Amino acid sequence: MKYKFYIEVIEDIVTFGIMPEEEKYNVLFRFGDSGWTPQKIQKLIEGVEQSKNKEPDVSFDWQNEDVFFRSNKYGFFFVDLMKQRAGEKSKKQDLDLNHDEFIKFLQDFKKFVEENS
Repeated sequence: MKYKFYIEVIEDIVTFGIMPEEEKYNVLFRFGDSGWTPQKIQKLIEGVEQSKNKEPDVSFDWQNEDVFFRSNKYGFFFVDLMKQRAGEKSKKQDLDLNHDEFIKFLQDFKKFVEENS
């Protein structure tokens, strides 16, 4: 999975964004937000790590207004809430990743936020 991070500043509001290099990862774009801190990202890393062997009924879930993710022993997946609000229905989640792949992404994102905060 390849991606680039960027910063967008609008009227003193700093947004940390993600630009995936492949279309199948486009849901990651919706993960960008102005509220990211290294500590918040670390909590996500820990939540995903701890959920690797958990049953679906005790999954680690997170969402913002644009995207939802769930992590459990079956893997990690994203649902694009923006697409759903626009009336697009999918038969499955919008992106499946293995835990290590998403944790690597979060570690890279955390480093970017640390370096640019």
